[in-house]
Amino acid sequence: MTKVFQQSMDFPWQRSVEKDLGKILLIYPVTGMDVYGINVGLPLSCLYLGTVLEQAGYRVEILDERVTSHFEEDVARSLRQEKPILAGISTMTGMQIRGGLKAARILRNLDPALSIVWGGVHPSLCPDSTLKDEFCDMVVIGEGEITLIELADCLREGTDPGLVPGIGYKKQGQLKFTPSRPMIEDLDVLPRPDYDLIEMDRYFTRAPSTGEAQLQMVTSRGCPFDCEFCYNLKFNEQRFRHQSAERTVSDVAYLVERFGVNAIFFEDDYFFGNPRRVEEICDLLIEKELNCLIQVPCRVDYLHRQDDEMIDKLYRAGFKELWVSPESGSPERLKEILKRTTLEQVRKVNRLLSRSDVYVKYGFMAGFPNEEREETLQTVDFMFELLSTNPNAGTAPVAIYTPYPGTTLYDKSRLVHGMEFPDTLEGWSHFHFGQNNNPFLSPSQKKFISKINVMSRFFERRAFERFCDNRFKPLLMGIYGLYYRYLRLRLRWRFFHFM
Repeated sequence: MTKVFQQSMDFPWQRSVEKDLGKILLIYPVTGMDVYGINVGLPLSCLYLGTVLEQAGYRVEILDERVTSHFEEDVARSLRQEKPILAGISTMTGMQIRGGLKAARILRNLDPALSIVWGGVHPSLCPDSTLKDEFCDMVVIGEGEITLIELADCLREGTDPGLVPGIGYKKQGQLKFTPSRPMIEDLDVLPRPDYDLIEMDRYFTRAPSTGEAQLQMVTSRGCPFDCEFCYNLKFNEQRFRHQSAERTVSDVAYLVERFGVNAIFFEDDYFFGNPRRVEEICDLLIEKELNCLIQVPCRVDYLHRQDDEMIDKLYRAGFKELWVSPESGSPERLKEILKRTTLEQVRKVNRLLSRSDVYVKYGFMAGFPNEEREETLQTVDFMFELLSTNPNAGTAPVAIYTPYPGTTLYDKSRLVHGMEFPDTLEGWSHFHFGQNNNPFLSPSQKKFISKINVMSRFFERRAFERFCDNRFKPLLMGIYGLYYRYLRLRLRWRFFHFM
């Protein structure tokens, strides 16, 4: 029986509203890595916030810069139609800030008095440098569902923003920060996203292994582990919270039945954190016969504890694409970054999955502080080992490690290695993992890792084929077949010159 989700009137989106409280504009900027139909998925941050704002009595408009070629005109039209109470900009660290600044400049030029509020991962982890920017009036720090409603109430009523927990604001030229807001413990209290807030036909992506039409959702928040490269250490304070199995499956069924999708991507950091919940979700999905492919990230240690029977249940429930990130092929490096898993565990998991039809995609990074050339080559060799021993395995390109705010390695890079980080939004907008500016690596190692990053894009045929232009796919795949063999010879002979 499907659980009925009823909660007490403890949250602002559950209040009784009899009047229109005004308009809120939410903006999702370009990320700089947007490939339409491939990775331009739902603007989940704006969608979740827009839903609770609407239920609290506000009218919401979401503008997504990734899906329009007339963004400036769209912003101007929105402000002409009606001045919003506030304009919210959601952004992650890196190139998305560039799009956010573009949007903020447009807003400021059109209406200098409009309150521009920044939120998301980057403003939460770097509130000072975000708030001091001339194109930022306020920041929401941490989860925004409750905070943004209270902030909108404050601006609408003209009351003191200092009474709203979890924000930063400016007062007489000074930066002010209020006490932090507690996290939402029971994620079932959050309403299902109102997909009518956006044009859904713009957001269908494709599952990597099958090409099925796919949408995205989040069923949990946070992770209890202490990997030194992960933002969860600070952003979610190593806390793991999740929806119930019933709520999760109810939301999956809704997407499948309403939009006719055959694949869902769970964008959770630690979906498998509660094994009992995972089993309950599997049982419900099998019982409902949704026949939906589910793609989800997964830690190695969860799979290491499973047997063939559980892997079969995962597959029958729809978990047919797992994203697993061993991170490095160097045992010493795994210990250094506190990954808490071993290469032998990965090998066992790979053997386990090779006996199933589950497609597993492995992710790796290179360029950690003091990483030597031999360690990077160990990673490459380990990638090919996994591919050669599991026909259903794939690999993502080797990512160039970048120390992001909120991580332990960010602090170490700054304090131990003397790395200097931006102190402005403009500076942070040029900071992303596509560039290797790490001062703790020698110039030759930087160049070598950049070469590995490019070469690894050709390691897996399926991934290369996914990004091919369909008009030239036969020709491109023919070239790929020749280049792949040439690439393997280069790697075997350790020959990286004249690329």
